[in-house]
Amino acid sequence: MVRMGVLTWFEIPASDLARATAFYEAVLERALVPEDIGDGRPKSLIPDGGRMAGALSHGGDWVPSDHGVIVYLDGGDDLQGLLDRVVAAGGAIVEPKQTVDATSGWWARFTDTEGNIIGVLSPH
Repeated sequence: MVRMGVLTWFEIPASDLARATAFYEAVLERALVPEDIGDGRPKSLIPDGGRMAGALSHGGDWVPSDHGVIVYLDGGDDLQGLLDRVVAAGGAIVEPKQTVDATSGWWARFTDTEGNIIGVLSPH
């Protein structure tokens, strides 16, 4: 049975994998795991608990863009701390922290060092 709407993996394009890895490690406050299977498309895997949730991907067709699908990451208990780290790490806030109309949470969007737009959600 296919469970539509359940996110199982994501990949964020990076033109400079080292720069993008440093940015996301600073913003997410966790070490990313390098992966290179020799196909010319190295990745930095993003851990979430005991599993890998997604990756930064470089090479081939991986072209950063501010157009297309926007992935929303968990912003933790207080979204503002994460947003402060985005700016300190070289990103920019596109849409500041604001309430989610359908819930009691908060959301925001930022651009990473590669030019991708990423969303974040938080309950507070």
